[in-house]
Amino acid sequence: MNVRLAVVTPTTFQALAAGDIVAAQAQLGLPIPQAFAEAVDIWRFMNTLANEQPANADWLMRAVVADDVIVGNAGFKGAPVDGRAELGYRILPDHRRRGLALAAVRLLVDHACSTQGLDRVIARIAPDNEASVRVVTAAGFVPDGEHISPRWGRQLQFAMQTPGPDA
Repeated sequence: MNVRLAVVTPTTFQALAAGDIVAAQAQLGLPIPQAFAEAVDIWRFMNTLANEQPANADWLMRAVVADDVIVGNAGFKGAPVDGRAELGYRILPDHRRRGLALAAVRLLVDHACSTQGLDRVIARIAPDNEASVRVVTAAGFVPDGEHISPRWGRQLQFAMQTPGPDA
């Protein structure tokens, strides 16, 4: 299965945040599944990050595409801060348990490793999300304590040191 991450532009984030699937689909050039479009909170957050700081542009959510079908989203929660970037991902329910999340995380790590000045990639996961814990550990992340999110509560934190582009 051919898995790639398709860039989602700020204009597409705006369309998705507004619920305009037709416009988002035209901009992305792929059919957008309803379950992908319904993640309005994600698209609003990405739209805010894109508008707040142009440096975030290359560090936002992308569409996870497998064999020309959108199967989820994966990306970072903004540009690196203090040498650290946080990733996030979601595979749509109909496409889970096929290795797509691991493939997406590996593509994100490859991107992070090619970036100057980035020392660590982190992932924060709800303690009961065993599938995501398996994904990040299979990708090479190691436990790195806990985090308390104002929105999500207690999360397990996993981290991966990045060798940087010159390694």
